[in-house]
Order: sequence, then C-alpha cells, then structure tokens
Amino acid sequence: MAESTNPFNVPMFFHTILFAYQKKLRDLLGTGEAIFVHPILDTIHNVDKMSALHIIRGNNLDEIFENYSKDVMASQVVKKAFFEKLGDNKYVFHVEGCNFANPTHDLLKPRDVICPLALVAMSIFQVTAGKKVQITESEFTSDGCKTSISAKPDI
Repeated sequence: MAESTNPFNVPMFFHTILFAYQKKLRDLLGTGEAIFVHPILDTIHNVDKMSALHIIRGNNLDEIFENYSKDVMASQVVKKAFFEKLGDNKYVFHVEGCNFANPTHDLLKPRDVICPLALVAMSIFQVTAGKKVQITESEFTSDGCKTSISAKPDI
C-alpha cells in the first residue's frame, strides 16, 4: 500500500462538516432546527459517561467550566478558552486562536450555528445546573467565537 501524499486534517474536516450540517438544518427547518439541540446535548453527556472522558470534573459549575477550559487548551485545539460569569447561571464562553476556525469561519460564514466546543459547554451546563440551557447561536470571529450560556427561562 502506498503512503498518502495528501494527508488531511480529519478533526478540522469533521468540525467543518458539523457546521455545514447545522447550517443546512437551519436552511431547511428555519428556527425549528432548535428542537434537536437539547437531545444532542443529552447525547454528548451520555457519550461522556459511557466513554469515561470525565468532562465534568469539579465541585460547582464555575470549577467545572474552569476545568473544561483547561482541558480544551491542553488539547492544543485553541490558544485560549475561558468562561465569563455574568450572573447566576449566566456565562459567556470565549474561544480564541481556534485551529479549526481557519478556513471554516471565513468559508462558511457561520452566523446561525453553535460552536462544537460550546455545544459541549452547554451540555455541561444542563447536567450541572439541572436546567435546560437557552438555545443561542455563537458569535464567530476569524479565529474563535463567543457563546452565551444560560438557563432557559421558565414559562
């Protein structure tokens, strides 16, 4: 078997596919695509439990988010990841220097999707806070994003 002369970045490719998938769902279903987000967040948690990744580590949400940020940075996927606390159960997740942003953010111009790393943070929030997360889109920059994470208002 010949050695590949064109290896490609598989994680970045999957990241781009996830964005494309989210965008197409939004194009086809409009805001109705949001019905899929909470079940996806539950699935992320189930995968974490079954695979023993231990994404949720800490004594409270602030500590768990801090550990998640450190894990993401240790993976060397991003230069900086952190949570800005705005109030009780209200945060903004910041990602800077993301290796997957280029060319994905400029190519797909994501405006109506959620960063995959933020989806994991939303899953952590739901499990730890015991409340459904408010569905929101990420705001993207050329090398990262910011995503609001808070509890869904009681109706």
